[in-house]
Amino acid sequence: MTNEDLIRSHVQAIWLAESGLSLGASLKDLLDLSDSSKLSCLDFVQDSLNSQGNRTKAKLKAHAALSDIESELIQTDWWNEGWLDSVLSQIDLQFNQACERWRNLYRAAMNQLEVQHKIIKDASRSIQDKRQAERLYQEAKSQLELLTEAENIVQSDFYSYRYFASEGFLPGYSFPRLPLSAYIPARRIRSQDDEFLSRPRFLAISEFGPRSIIYHEGSRYIINKVNLPVSDTGEGFAVLRAKQCPICGYLHPISNGDGLDRCERCGSLLEAPMNNVFRLQNVSTKRRDRISSDEEERLRQGYELRTAIRFADHGGVISARNAEIHFQGKLIGKLTYGNSATLWRINLGWRRRANPQQYGFILDTERGYWARKEDDQTTLEADDPMSPRTMRVVPFVEDHKNCLLFEPSEGLELEQMASLQAALKNAIQVEYQLEDSEVAAEPLPSGDERHSILFYESAEGGAGVLRRLVDDPDAFARVAAQALQVCHFDPQTGEDLRHAPNAKEDCEAACYDCLMSYYNQMDHRHLDRQTIKEYLLQCSQSTSTSSPQTISRAEHCQHLLNLCQSDLEREWLTFIEKSNLRLPSHAQLLLETCHTRPDFFYEQEHAAIYVDGPHHIYPERQQRDQTQKDCMEDTGYTVIRFDLFESWGKVIEKYPSVFGLLGS
Repeated sequence: MTNEDLIRSHVQAIWLAESGLSLGASLKDLLDLSDSSKLSCLDFVQDSLNSQGNRTKAKLKAHAALSDIESELIQTDWWNEGWLDSVLSQIDLQFNQACERWRNLYRAAMNQLEVQHKIIKDASRSIQDKRQAERLYQEAKSQLELLTEAENIVQSDFYSYRYFASEGFLPGYSFPRLPLSAYIPARRIRSQDDEFLSRPRFLAISEFGPRSIIYHEGSRYIINKVNLPVSDTGEGFAVLRAKQCPICGYLHPISNGDGLDRCERCGSLLEAPMNNVFRLQNVSTKRRDRISSDEEERLRQGYELRTAIRFADHGGVISARNAEIHFQGKLIGKLTYGNSATLWRINLGWRRRANPQQYGFILDTERGYWARKEDDQTTLEADDPMSPRTMRVVPFVEDHKNCLLFEPSEGLELEQMASLQAALKNAIQVEYQLEDSEVAAEPLPSGDERHSILFYESAEGGAGVLRRLVDDPDAFARVAAQALQVCHFDPQTGEDLRHAPNAKEDCEAACYDCLMSYYNQMDHRHLDRQTIKEYLLQCSQSTSTSSPQTISRAEHCQHLLNLCQSDLEREWLTFIEKSNLRLPSHAQLLLETCHTRPDFFYEQEHAAIYVDGPHHIYPERQQRDQTQKDCMEDTGYTVIRFDLFESWGKVIEKYPSVFGLLGS
């Protein structure tokens, strides 16, 4: 019950009950559909979101509800006396962010409807183009009906209460949180309805991957099309760039230039960036009666997936806790725990591809179709014609999980790391009585280069057990002892017991009673319990010591300086540091809601900072800045601008809740 996202959703549910706001049947009952570019909340909804009386009543009820677990909350690294006030002050922002997936689906369908309608009316277009446009027009129309007018909307993923639960605004234990959706066209001969099929993001990156085959109600469908995300400017196709540390797997999104040269976490040299990284959103399918033998083999091999991690921060301080594992005075391993860390699951391409060093898939950036695999000899469907505008992109999805990194101090062989990963995962489940699906484990930075093991709580809301391995000095030793038992060894003497208690056959290297499972089939050839016996014996007799933070204020300030894009930004940040004011939590953070990237951002205060250079004095730029400011303030952000003419100190004095008191 100490998961921040879970507590936040319960507080927001209390606010909803106290406000008396009905969410209706679908989001069309909450949003103004007359302007698809904005899709802002209707007036009565916005009045409820802005009502201070609703927040006051909700605070009293929420405070009473949380008082029973207050002793547990104060042990977390995110709870503070002002947390409840902060959550309630951000109700407007959180509500609008929860609506974004629906808005994106609606805008994509409306855009497709308008574009294809123009083609249908264009007398200069060919018959083939018009036929394709008619099909895409009907598809968009069906998607809009699913979002707004479905007869069985209460059973749909877009029923308002079910939708807000899936987006994390309300508690929802039985729905996949933050899912991706695949549009499934109806089979007319069976009088079925069109529908959206939803999957959790980390499953969707492979199940809804480019030209993947999915089976639904007795039919086969191919993922042939994707909704294209819009860039920061509102025009064009949005792609990102990022680097991943080749040693520890830490993620470094790139906002300008070529990014950092060394890893923020371990200091290792970073390799060339991944270009055209594409955030996978919702996809469309087409029914397929047959699949070729080549497609069957490709599907059997699957995709090459890679995971990257980046720890969260609160108030400019990285939210991670370290622990060192010692055996007889010798350091044998390190643990790092992060609450709600950012995870990227990246789809690098088919496992069986001609050039393993070439990542990604070819995407039609005009129509959204995925191109077939280069060595696929099957003919491309006639109704999926590619336009000349194509790009090789690398799809990824993002989520936030409670994570634990385990790093042995001495390099272990691939077989040892794979076996250790399986043994510790199973031992954590036994020690804390978890289901197999509640904790996931993956190697970092990749399956071929295993330098550390990532554990994360995959259950909705998080199981809340990984932090105990850092905070409790004896917890990791107990887990290691369980791992020895899992691997058929006596945890006290190390004697090989040969098999599980009720098993009839001996286990030589690995079996389904110890290391093997359905989830780690790709690792089965590497698993060998004998290779990790001595290391687990050391861990079972070890102790761990933890530290509460990972970096200091000075290190955080230097991190922000490294992200600055101009001398004026560096000068402003230096002024803040020398004045002993609160440092921003982020620099160059993308705020997708308004397609803007402030120079600095204060996360807890939801304040965006712009340090304007001389080019902002021109009228056309000032008009653009004002439009951007209006959008952000409507969404719930505070916008603060610093220019060359007004004293920075005077601006800061206007916002003591953001910067603190000048001269204190």
